Amino acid sequence: MKKMFITTVVGSVTPGVIKALANLTREAGGEWLTSKVIKIDNLFAAMMKVAIEDESVESLKQQFAVQFPTLQFSYGAKGEVYNEHTRTMQLNVDCSDRPGLTREIVDLLSNLNLEIEHMEFNRMHVSTIGQTVFSSKLAIAVPDEVSNESVVELLEGVSKDARVSMV
Repeated sequence: MKKMFITTVVGSVTPGVIKALANLTREAGGEWLTSKVIKIDNLFAAMMKVAIEDESVESLKQQFAVQFPTLQFSYGAKGEVYNEHTRTMQLNVDCSDRPGLTREIVDLLSNLNLEIEHMEFNRMHVSTIGQTVFSSKLAIAVPDEVSNESVVELLEGVSKDARVSMV
């Protein structure tokens, strides 16, 4: 049974370091389910959700430490991977902004037991129309029995001018 853990990596940016971390994970029989990398000046921080066979977890952690001694690693708790009957939907939501909109979207998805894997919300004032617009990018884990169309329809219900598109 595959297990998953979250690792955070911090250190100096060197050419190919992210690719090397990913290759080492694959060589150990693991895969990154998701990752985020932030670079500032010559430093980076990365978070990866890794799925790997339980018996290979400690070996991979040791290999990270040996092959990347200048990087700092921290690890979150292990858990089983339960995404066998889910898929990820990538969505964009655009509409007029209003107070509470972000909370309403998060509550709507949470109440449906849809897992938000990634969310990015932006608000921009558009002077030509004289109002603030809301734009978001979402990645949502959706059970196989829930249709894409029903998720889109529910999200379009948050505002009379909401446009939801699948990416």
